[in-house]
Amino acid sequence: MKHTNFFNKIVLLLAILGVSNLKAQVTTFAYTGAVQTYTVPPGVTSIQIETWGAEGGTGTYSGITPTAGLGGYAIGNLTVIPGQVLNVYVGGKGFSSGAGGFNGGGMAGTNYGAAGGGASDVRISPYALSNRVIVGGGGGGAAFGSSPNDGGNGGGLVASPGETGGGFTGGGGGTQVAGGAAGCCYGSATAGTFGIGGGPGDYHNAGGGGGWYGGGSGAGQAGAGGGSSYIGGVAAGVTTPGLRTGDGQVVITVLCSPMTLVVSDYEICLGQSVTMDADGAGTITWDGGVVNGVPYTPASTGTFTYNATSSSPLDCGLTVEVLVNELPNVTASVDETEICLGESVIFSNGGADTYIWDPADVTAGDPYSPTEGTATYVVTGVNTTTGCENTAEVEVTVFGLPTVVANIDDEEICLGQEITVEGSGAETYTWDPASVIDGVAFAPDATGTFTYEVTGTDANGCENTATTSVTVYEELAITFTTVDEMTGDDGEINITVTGGNPAYSFDWDNDGTGDFDDTEDLTGLAGGTYIVVVQDEAGCSINESIVVSSQLGVSINALSTLTIYPNPVRDNLTITQEGNFVYLLVTLEGKVLVNGTGLNQKVIDMTEFAKGVYLLNVTVNGQEVSTKVVVE
Repeated sequence: MKHTNFFNKIVLLLAILGVSNLKAQVTTFAYTGAVQTYTVPPGVTSIQIETWGAEGGTGTYSGITPTAGLGGYAIGNLTVIPGQVLNVYVGGKGFSSGAGGFNGGGMAGTNYGAAGGGASDVRISPYALSNRVIVGGGGGGAAFGSSPNDGGNGGGLVASPGETGGGFTGGGGGTQVAGGAAGCCYGSATAGTFGIGGGPGDYHNAGGGGGWYGGGSGAGQAGAGGGSSYIGGVAAGVTTPGLRTGDGQVVITVLCSPMTLVVSDYEICLGQSVTMDADGAGTITWDGGVVNGVPYTPASTGTFTYNATSSSPLDCGLTVEVLVNELPNVTASVDETEICLGESVIFSNGGADTYIWDPADVTAGDPYSPTEGTATYVVTGVNTTTGCENTAEVEVTVFGLPTVVANIDDEEICLGQEITVEGSGAETYTWDPASVIDGVAFAPDATGTFTYEVTGTDANGCENTATTSVTVYEELAITFTTVDEMTGDDGEINITVTGGNPAYSFDWDNDGTGDFDDTEDLTGLAGGTYIVVVQDEAGCSINESIVVSSQLGVSINALSTLTIYPNPVRDNLTITQEGNFVYLLVTLEGKVLVNGTGLNQKVIDMTEFAKGVYLLNVTVNGQEVSTKVVVE
């Protein structure tokens, strides 16, 4: 044999390197008469293929048996992918008559001519004749009539022709571009075609061997040509003609040791990393920027192929395919980005299949009440088909409410008095009831306790409320009775106060004013006018002028006809007295304001005097009466 078994070279190399853990994977395919398959083992990227074509047929006549054409041999290396499926065809030996050998052997004639042997080949998808990567050609059939001739050997790039003799021409051998020519010149010999040996011929015609191109059938008693081998689809191919007897054979040998491989994930999402960790006899190098055992992050989406090679020739190469899925285009939105505390917003999301919000109590489409401040809300959207996720975020600012205060200048008043309410802590204010205006005085029109509510709005448009109350009492009223002075300093005043908010305090003007330390009623009074000011707990006040008449010497009094009116007075004070009289108007401090004489009547203009209490002295015939006059 001219070839050296490649597997033996591998074993020798391992022995030299001291490597003993590589067990070559050899698969042998024998003839079955049907197509067979070979699946490339995991991690394997290179195999050696050996093919032997089948021997042609022969027969015996008159004790003479010619030699059938032997099957050819072809060997070569094929780069493969783990999991790849190859179709294997093993040629069958040609028979002495009838059908040709399996896989392209030419059919024999009706007598004295044997069939051609079938070729052996390996095919890749889609497994047609044109998809053969290596072929071992089959031998041509022999003719065994009265002039026997040998069949041509199969194999080689150009196969051998059948033997010529007895005046008959043998069939030509197949080549790389055409089938072997038909023999001449007896019967209807046929040429070989692509993959098929020539035949059937007529009487005495032998069938050509199957091959890349089949051999031609022989004419008369001449032998048929062998089929050609093919090594155009493999590397380091070698073909040798005429080696195989009997049926063909195919042997596939793994040329390298599969590296161990751990891949973190074959399908990831954009932005995620994948770790490819291969281990073999040598140092592993990846293409595409991958570093062995180091997480790698692809820059874009799509399907990417990464190849690993080893510094050791003993290691198979590796190919890893990684699918990088795109991320969902997640969106997040909110109906209001600025709100006031206590208000709610509604979040929306889109671009994915399922969503999770942070914080977790947010649900898209449902009202949500955030706390005060500015916060970022993040939604994670997931594509349920790929498991890829992406995020989006939205910011919401929640303004605090203003601290509104409802102010009132007096919480207790009497009917008829005014109050002023005024808000603070915000920018603008509105009151309930709407008739109340912030900062403008008004008088309640009924008694009772009334509550006023203010709504304050700040610069952010946020509102808050506050309330204040006022109690309105009935107006103060004074009723009184007096006891005239009869014998001197024995007059009395008895008053009754109603309304307001008891208890009451009293201030009479007979002992100075402004001290509110007097009793309610007075006794031991001389005739005259007395003024009282009454004040309650609510701060309401009222004053009353009360005249105590004097009855001293009325029966003999020359002043018995004296009349002074009106008292209190605003404009003119009239004095009437029969006859002549003298009058004197002084202040309580004794300062003389007006004096003079009158006859029967005197009118004094009081408009020039300030409001207050004055003393009017009237004298008739040496008798004097002193009366208090109140100017309103």
